[in-house]
Amino acid sequence: MKKIVKDPSKEKRILQASVTLFSEAGYQATSTDTIAQTAQVSKGLLFHYFENKAGLYLATYHYAVAFFYQLLEPTIWTEANDLIDMVVRATKYKLSLQLKYPQEFRFLTQVYGELEHLPTQLKATLANDLDQQFKRNLTLVTPVIDRLPLKAGVTKSEVNELLLDVLNAESARIQKELMTHPEWQTIEEMNPLIEKMIRKLQLLEHGFMA
Repeated sequence: MKKIVKDPSKEKRILQASVTLFSEAGYQATSTDTIAQTAQVSKGLLFHYFENKAGLYLATYHYAVAFFYQLLEPTIWTEANDLIDMVVRATKYKLSLQLKYPQEFRFLTQVYGELEHLPTQLKATLANDLDQQFKRNLTLVTPVIDRLPLKAGVTKSEVNELLLDVLNAESARIQKELMTHPEWQTIEEMNPLIEKMIRKLQLLEHGFMA
């Protein structure tokens, strides 16, 4: 297959328009006509570069992931003193990125939210990509988990799984709370949410039975 030569500036305009429009309306309600118009390119060029709407959505996902990975500071995770310190540092870091780059962050959140409703092949490809991303993220957590004095019989994989369940629930709660407070513009304003998360992590780490 002949390699498609792309104009970098036009490709970037298309992807940036896609991030904004897909994040606002989702896959089904966003038209390629609107994306092409916003990016100031022809619809024919859009399809030439990305083949179809599903291909564009997938490329937009890869673009958004790469955008955040280039900003990644691994030491925020790996140099944490303990489990709670790591989670707090990581949460504050992610929230700071969300405040600074709301459209890119909202798009990635949208991908998770609408995954089950995407076309079959796109859903399968994205599910695999999300799994690979999760495994890559685990490499940030592993150094801290390795240092934890686990109880006899408790495995690191069990801790990882339990931690992931709690963090997914807390992340969803925090995002829901943020939606009701669009005026929040600093991490300090979000500290009550983080303190509540810390309390739950302390219960998880030390138990709640007398």
